[in-house]
Amino acid sequence: MTKYYIARNYRSKYDAAGKAKMDCEVILERNGWKNLGFKQTWIFNAILGTIVSAVGITWALLRLKKKSILCLQYPLNKFYRYILWGASLKRCHIVTIVHDVISLKRKAYFTEKEIGILSKSECLIVHNEHMRKWFEENKLDAKTVELDIFDYLHVPIVDIPKVPVDQKQYRIVFAGGMGGNKSFIYQLDTLKRGNFKYCLYGVGFNANKIINPEDTILDYKGFFPSNEVIDHIDGDFGLVWYGDSLESCDGATGQYLKFNNPHKLSLYLQCEMPIIIWEKAGMANFVSKNKIGITIGSLSEIQEKLMNLSQDEFDMLKANVLKMKEKLSEGYFLQAALQKAI
Repeated sequence: MTKYYIARNYRSKYDAAGKAKMDCEVILERNGWKNLGFKQTWIFNAILGTIVSAVGITWALLRLKKKSILCLQYPLNKFYRYILWGASLKRCHIVTIVHDVISLKRKAYFTEKEIGILSKSECLIVHNEHMRKWFEENKLDAKTVELDIFDYLHVPIVDIPKVPVDQKQYRIVFAGGMGGNKSFIYQLDTLKRGNFKYCLYGVGFNANKIINPEDTILDYKGFFPSNEVIDHIDGDFGLVWYGDSLESCDGATGQYLKFNNPHKLSLYLQCEMPIIIWEKAGMANFVSKNKIGITIGSLSEIQEKLMNLSQDEFDMLKANVLKMKEKLSEGYFLQAALQKAI
């Protein structure tokens, strides 16, 4: 049975928001799935990009063979239902890679409608066991396969020497937006100090919010284009934490962490850094099981956990991270999920 996917337009080749979907298209191609649409494009103009995607998708549906397998990625804005409609006319089998669940992320009232849309697939590739259980509880009428973690493809652009690990002062990296008025970032200085500091990469950092600039453990490294930041990041641990609180991941984004696979986690592993993650996160079990990091109930626990971490334990985490990086670079996890889905 022939396997197809439809490549689409993205606003930028270097847009972090589209990185996971672009990688999925590359991995599909590498594993024998044929692109029915235009080649992957990167047109920033929203109107022109939408037109290119619409024409490419229509052309793909015209070429789609009856009873073939079609892999889609969700969300796909206005085009997802259109493709489902075209594929149903040709009685195709639909496999959908789920990137975000809108009703889980921010619109609970949308749940029934979203479940109905996704139930038109025969199989969903979902993030992890927690997301799978959520779909089951909400009566999804489709089979599910767990991805476990998003792969991360990368070709180095700049070669920057890395600083050796110093157990007397671990560098904990946080990469992402820091623009919230009550972001936990600026509260980190209030916690008990230890053998670590925080290295920050991203947009929205406000030095005026630092409580005491003369005695801070926050080291802002700047903002880099999404295609280069992975080469600039230099640290010993990658922190996966969201919200305004030091005690737990709060707010809509924090609660979403209970169900999703943050692409940031894959980025950290590509940077060869063990993970520090909230113990209630959907990825906490994966991190613990694969021994690629440590879990915490609150940010105040980092001090004790790192003080008690031996050199042998750190070396073990690092070795496991390097093995995981190799898998992510090969597209191992999506390849395995696709095989199960078929």
